[in-house]
Amino acid sequence: MDKIPYEKIWKEMMLEVFENDEKTNNRIKWESVEHAREYWERTKRDKKRPLNQLELINPKKDDRILDIGSGPGTIAIPAAKISKEVLAVEPSIGMCTVLLERAKEENLSNISVIQKKWEDVSEEELGENKFDIVVASFSISIPDIAEEIKKMNSVCKGRVFIFWFAGSFSWDDLEFEEFWKGIKSKDFYPGPKADLLYAILSDLKIYPDVSTYSLKVSDSFDSVEKACKKICQRHSVTDELDKKQVLEFLKSKYKDNSEKIKITGSSNRVCMWWNVKTKTGQN
Repeated sequence: MDKIPYEKIWKEMMLEVFENDEKTNNRIKWESVEHAREYWERTKRDKKRPLNQLELINPKKDDRILDIGSGPGTIAIPAAKISKEVLAVEPSIGMCTVLLERAKEENLSNISVIQKKWEDVSEEELGENKFDIVVASFSISIPDIAEEIKKMNSVCKGRVFIFWFAGSFSWDDLEFEEFWKGIKSKDFYPGPKADLLYAILSDLKIYPDVSTYSLKVSDSFDSVEKACKKICQRHSVTDELDKKQVLEFLKSKYKDNSEKIKITGSSNRVCMWWNVKTKTGQN
């Protein structure tokens, strides 16, 4: 029986995501400081997410932590308040700017940043001392994922944690979800999911512990026009007729514009973690 090429499947799916992002200019926004600040404002409303992630990671005061794809510091900032040192690897200038601003506001001097993609960072840049904890939180949009996981293992002497997506995004509002089925849009989080990641890890002889949970996404808007623009951008809706349908639906649903429009949804997520010495989830 031929071996299933899980790595190849992952790479093809991820390249398809990149191709779609190029068509819709979706990746450009991550370079914007304004977008990074907006993203952080949205993220900090969900206080449970970083707390739940930190509870799983369980950093200690003497730990050195590597945060891959740190974003605005969702994990890096609270982890730095507990641990000895945090090194963030983040390619976006916007996210790096917000992360450093937040570190300054919190008077944290134990955070440093490498502004690069993880796949472009050499092991030499990370220093001779290995990390106690390596974290990649929803940041492994990497075509050659197996090689980069090997690099995570190589620079770690303790545990590796990968947070990733397990299912499709769904609206909390059933009427909205039913309407959305008629819109030609990409998935909220297109690309390979956790089942494929687990298969790749197994091929690497890594057998992680897995924790599955649901994450809420909530947005508030001042007008239906702003809600429509953000929703269409996030879901890669480029067809003008589709955009018009979304706008008309929101206008019919939120006739009273005296209050903010709140739209919520959720998706299933996973955390996979293992000890680099045993390549299993058990310490």
